Amino acid sequence: MLQLNKTLQYIRNSRYEYLVKRGSISNYSFHIKDDDKTGILEVLFEEVDYPIGEEQLKELLLSKGNQIELEKIEEVLNQLKDVEILYELGYAGVEKLHLCVISGAEQINIIKEVLDNENYAVDYYSLENFPDLETVYLDLYDEEHAGEIFAKYDFVLYFSHCFSPGTHYQLNKISLEQNTKLIIAYLDGYEGIIIPLLNFEQVGCYNDFEILRESSFYNLLDYQVMKEHLSEKGVTDQQMNRLHFNLLVNQTILLLERYSRYTSINYYAYSLDFERMVYTKTRLLKFPKCPSCQGDKNLVHPFL
Repeated sequence: MLQLNKTLQYIRNSRYEYLVKRGSISNYSFHIKDDDKTGILEVLFEEVDYPIGEEQLKELLLSKGNQIELEKIEEVLNQLKDVEILYELGYAGVEKLHLCVISGAEQINIIKEVLDNENYAVDYYSLENFPDLETVYLDLYDEEHAGEIFAKYDFVLYFSHCFSPGTHYQLNKISLEQNTKLIIAYLDGYEGIIIPLLNFEQVGCYNDFEILRESSFYNLLDYQVMKEHLSEKGVTDQQMNRLHFNLLVNQTILLLERYSRYTSINYYAYSLDFERMVYTKTRLLKFPKCPSCQGDKNLVHPFL
């Protein structure tokens, strides 16, 4: 079944020309012209009752078009699908992505509100081992078992309401061993951080990102004291800001949608500064001689 992308606006210039816009200043903009004056654009954008079967749509266009051949109709439909004006309803024929979502018990309830409405097959794992908890408990320090779990999924997503470096190191280690696509998203005070580690060969691992991030800190000494404290403590009783966490989850899922649909993309880590309302990104770089992901390379880097 074909569906018309209703997140776009279809502005009629004439029967044979339409302007397609996502927003008033959006880069997504198309002038679609029917140079042969067959009239099929008018049918597609104003008369068809979507969703509709592709064969049924072809027959309708053949009957209403002005001297148009089936080959031309198929060409137009393929072009409209390429630019996402038309799409297969429910991603027919495309297998759902399997996601492993790891978080705390309270956070999982928020994540479910976002993910359960999307086209993903999701399994949730909690890092908290409570007897009355319905979500499956995952011990990241049982690396063999955790690795078996990671290997089953297309993406592993970790969400946290606080900065937990020890957890990040464990996630990084297991994902490297399984070559699993990993997205780490966490709150650090009034800042949300999203780190997509989807191609270790290209962008390195979490340790590479940590070097990039720490190299820009002006208060590095205070940061190191805090990081060591968190690494030793393992957990924190810091209260979650639900609004900020919700925004972090939504932005992460938006990025996941892009990563799942496009293969040729540049990878960035994202910072959402909720205090100053600033949104920035950092190009992920792979440093030489990372002890985690490049331990066998005969290279030396001054930071390592």
